[in-house]
Amino acid sequence: MKKVGIITFHFVNNFGGNLQAYALRRVVEQKCNTDAELIDYRNWFIRFTDTVRLLPITTNFAEIKSGIKTMGQRLGRRRKFINFTKENNKLSRRYINHWQLNANPPGDDKYICGSDQIWNPFLTCGLSHNYFLRFEANPDNKIAYAPSFGTSGVEPRYQKKLDKYLNEIGHLSVRETSGQTFIKDLSNRDAIRVIDPTFLLTKEEWEAVGKNPLKSDEPYMLLYIMQRDDEMYGYAKKLKEKLGIKVVEISRYGYQPGFVDETLIDVGPDEFLGLFRDAAYVCTNSYHGLAFSVIFQKELCLVPCKRFRARISNLIDLLHIDISSCQDDDSLIANYDKVYVQQNIEKERKKALSYLNESLGLNE
Repeated sequence: MKKVGIITFHFVNNFGGNLQAYALRRVVEQKCNTDAELIDYRNWFIRFTDTVRLLPITTNFAEIKSGIKTMGQRLGRRRKFINFTKENNKLSRRYINHWQLNANPPGDDKYICGSDQIWNPFLTCGLSHNYFLRFEANPDNKIAYAPSFGTSGVEPRYQKKLDKYLNEIGHLSVRETSGQTFIKDLSNRDAIRVIDPTFLLTKEEWEAVGKNPLKSDEPYMLLYIMQRDDEMYGYAKKLKEKLGIKVVEISRYGYQPGFVDETLIDVGPDEFLGLFRDAAYVCTNSYHGLAFSVIFQKELCLVPCKRFRARISNLIDLLHIDISSCQDDDSLIANYDKVYVQQNIEKERKKALSYLNESLGLNE
């Protein structure tokens, strides 16, 4: 049985990053029949920004006030993330810089970098050596699975180094079509596009992981917003008035916009899944908010966040979801064929598993 090491943003206090790491390791181990581990590398800048975000980083006074009051709940949420990762993943020894990884790599047969925005230099304070697997010499042992640049490419100052790093990876894929185009223009290499790891697990597999922290069985609309977004709050308020339904928000700082009935901060990854699983409606501006909404086949109001919008646009186009009706006061709900989307996800899942098996040398 081959040993596979996966390097990604597994340790972050972020639902999408944590759950995509869980999904990729589980799929590589269970569906590719390998001994898979997450390489416990913790990029210094990601650690720094993750810690800073425990503080209410905002210019809105009401949000600062609520953020100070709810600090204990955010620390509780952080503990839940740590416990979920420990209980549900196999981890390598801890690494905190690229010198440690170069000097004493995990010793796996194959390595995977991805998914998430590991190739976004804005998030890692420049291009990070380790997220390009530079501690491994053999290109054939290096596999990129659905990494993202976050936007349509990277700044010119990083491109020469990026070209070098990409050409050292034997098996190349990305998450977005915009990433494919950028790599082709930069390195003249063809990168296959594969879907985010959260889609590699089925609806039923995710349902089994979820735990709902709510005490009531009353129907609710789930509100999940990346950073405070007054436009998104406006649509959520209109939808509540139209549906006459309770609103539950997964909140970073506990800011209360007035129409929300229940605000949750101390939420772990499994509780996040349970809240999406059991919601009657979802209102979000987030990439993984969109992902789990369609996985769980929810009625959805989506207005993409302006930051890193390219990755959401790619997913909308891939799944053929019409979100124009979300900004129509007569509808406020995205138009998508749930059966067609599930069929499309299944097709993408098979494509991704074929890529993984071939890259891992399991078809030989």
